[in-house]
Amino acid sequence: MVNPLSIAAMLVSTLVVFALPMILGVIFLRRWGASPLAVGVGVLGFLVPQVLIRIPALQWLNQQPFYQELAAQPWFLALFLSLTAGLFEETGRWIGYRYLLKNRLEFKNALAYGVGHGGFEAIFLVGLGYLNLIIFSFMINNGTFDSLAAPQLGLAAEEIRTQLISTPSYLYLVGGLERVFAIAVQLGLSVLVFYSVKRQEARLYWLAVLLHMLVNLPAVLLVSAGVGIVWIELWVAICAAVAVWYVIRSQRQEKQHAVLAGSAEMSQNG
Repeated sequence: MVNPLSIAAMLVSTLVVFALPMILGVIFLRRWGASPLAVGVGVLGFLVPQVLIRIPALQWLNQQPFYQELAAQPWFLALFLSLTAGLFEETGRWIGYRYLLKNRLEFKNALAYGVGHGGFEAIFLVGLGYLNLIIFSFMINNGTFDSLAAPQLGLAAEEIRTQLISTPSYLYLVGGLERVFAIAVQLGLSVLVFYSVKRQEARLYWLAVLLHMLVNLPAVLLVSAGVGIVWIELWVAICAAVAVWYVIRSQRQEKQHAVLAGSAEMSQNG
């Protein structure tokens, strides 16, 4: 039987993963006047580079003997996965701003992009998977798992059952918490690449790629080293805190620039 606390934890994480992007979206769209297009482009910024290109490419590589040998080295695997994640996502972000949002290069739209990107990532990576786990958990507890789900799952059925029954309840909260941190990081990176395009500074794009890699690299290495989940999440939380600080700092600078621009215009008109 799946622990009711585990089901409750999954429900909480699922609610957070779906609700947080919606709440942030409402704030940026309605209160700040951001463009809905920016949210949509943000979704595409994860869907196309990651789901449609990088993930299938990694699946193909996993079947190649040369890659299997290289991937057996933890440092190579961690560096390769982290670097490609940064390159694909930040390039998608740059293309989105440069071509799809070129007439909407405003700070509020950078945040809306980040919500679309980070929100879709959270729902795709955690939300949908947790919904399946919740359904399987109820089926296990009411005795219908073997007759309804197991025939469709095949050999994976017993593995899923064991995972749901044996995994500590608190770990199901980690998925939701990590996505909160990840959305914060995506907001920060979205602002950074926004400035890269707006100011035509390529170095900011490469900085975003590097920072994206540095967020992922220690986490992947810690996982491969068997380090406890608390330390992994602590690292991601630190990255999220830095990203939030950067977004707030950038917002204040945008307000200051707007005030100065308004004062200059009044002086000219006066």
